[in-house]
Amino acid sequence: MEKCLINLPRVIENGGRCDIFECLFGLKPIHVKIYFYALKKKRTIKEIAAHVNRDRTTTVRLVQKIIKQGLLEKETVVLTYGGLKNVYLGISQEFVKERLRTTLGELKIIMDNFLELDWQKIPN
Repeated sequence: MEKCLINLPRVIENGGRCDIFECLFGLKPIHVKIYFYALKKKRTIKEIAAHVNRDRTTTVRLVQKIIKQGLLEKETVVLTYGGLKNVYLGISQEFVKERLRTTLGELKIIMDNFLELDWQKIPN
């Protein structure tokens, strides 16, 4: 199935969470897998890398993209015996759902305006 907005209702009905996040956040399935893994509890890069079967460097790049999209938070934890460790936690589902609701509301307005246009008058 083509992953585009016009097919999104069918995708949602069929439970395609990866497709929803890919379409609305520009994420690939591996990013979505990381988000849902880090949503359950704080994770280290090492844990995430093992979960998605990728090396550390690749995992850092994947995590950075998810942070950039506003779906992961990075936290620096002070270790008991000294030193620091970065952990990552998925943004709460309530926040993401509200963000999606807002985006869909904005999209509806834009689409309504687009559908009111005479497309023959749109410059090439």
